[in-house]
Amino acid sequence: MDVAVRELKAKLSAYLQRAAGGELITVTDRGRPVAVLGPPIGAADLDAAAAAGWLTRATVKGLRPTRRFAAVRPVQEVLDEDRGE
Repeated sequence: MDVAVRELKAKLSAYLQRAAGGELITVTDRGRPVAVLGPPIGAADLDAAAAAGWLTRATVKGLRPTRRFAAVRPVQEVLDEDRGE
């Protein structure tokens, strides 16, 4: 949604509330976009995202341990070979 600076100043609380709810609001000055208001980075509502279908919740809690493998050759040797050195 686009909003002019003048209208934003007049109804700032309402627009901030909409932005906090996840809506992206483009602020315009004389019809030219100058800023975007939105929720804080990392503050996505995970329940709403899952309900909307663009996020799938994890089925397993935590990370599973991975098996380590012993190196056959040193990493530097493989890099040099890959670079043709």
